Amino acid sequence: MKIIFSAFLLSALSLPAISYSQGTTESLTTRHFHITVATSRRQDVPQLAPDLEAFRAHYATVIGSMVPLNEVVDRLEVFALDGNAGLSELGREVADLEPGAGLFPGPLQSRRRALVAIDASGLLGAEDLAALFHGVAHLCNTTLLYGEGVSGSWWVREGLAAYLSQTSYSRGAFALGKTQRSSGYISDVSTSGRVSLSVASAARPRKSLDKAVDAFRKGMHIRLPELLGHPADTPWPDDRRRDLAAVQSWMMIHFLLHGPEEDLRKRLSGFLDMERRGEGGAEAFRRVISGDLDRLEPLLYKHVKRMD
Repeated sequence: MKIIFSAFLLSALSLPAISYSQGTTESLTTRHFHITVATSRRQDVPQLAPDLEAFRAHYATVIGSMVPLNEVVDRLEVFALDGNAGLSELGREVADLEPGAGLFPGPLQSRRRALVAIDASGLLGAEDLAALFHGVAHLCNTTLLYGEGVSGSWWVREGLAAYLSQTSYSRGAFALGKTQRSSGYISDVSTSGRVSLSVASAARPRKSLDKAVDAFRKGMHIRLPELLGHPADTPWPDDRRRDLAAVQSWMMIHFLLHGPEEDLRKRLSGFLDMERRGEGGAEAFRRVISGDLDRLEPLLYKHVKRMD
């Protein structure tokens, strides 16, 4: 499954609907989403719509318990299209789609639209849904969390999206932090239409954590000052460091929410309040959460063992 998620400006959310060749897609509008699905996947719509609404409510509950969220009227656009042809047609409609720097290989970003698009030519299974949740979490970050025009920190955006999609999900119910039961990340689709695994394993999300710990032991990890100071709109120099940064960001969010010190969550709330207003960054992290990054770093990797 291929996934495209867009980073966009809040001031440009209200745009004309994307049109497709008559008969190739069907559309459904819910309270928070406008869903366009290939006609061949129409059987997925009855479940996809409540799943998306459940995840948005999940985001609002988890993040909204820490900081005030924006009131957003415009719906997020979701496209479940038939293979590369459908995605190519979307690219012709949204002229500013371009390669981005997210977790998945070959993502496209748009500064003008709030949209997520997936290749739905394969089976839409639990792993596909986890990847879709990841993309929708990125859109929720921009629409619900951040102020207009605020890019913020890369680790916060990626860490929250990874954390929220690394959950056990069933019929609208989410169990946070359940790494072993999570469907994990999806990074690509094989030629047969089945998921192939690279950064993390869909069957064993633990694999990506083990890789991060191994990098830490070898001194090849991304040091916290670099991770915490990396702006959201700045690409990483290569795929390996980007993927490692994504896993470390997920680890950091999990540590702050489920870590050994009871007031870490409160400190994260204070930092997120600054972050959403464009006042985050490494120095703000030191002031609000921890000024001793050398002490914090080994605690972070020790915590990985608790991420069950």
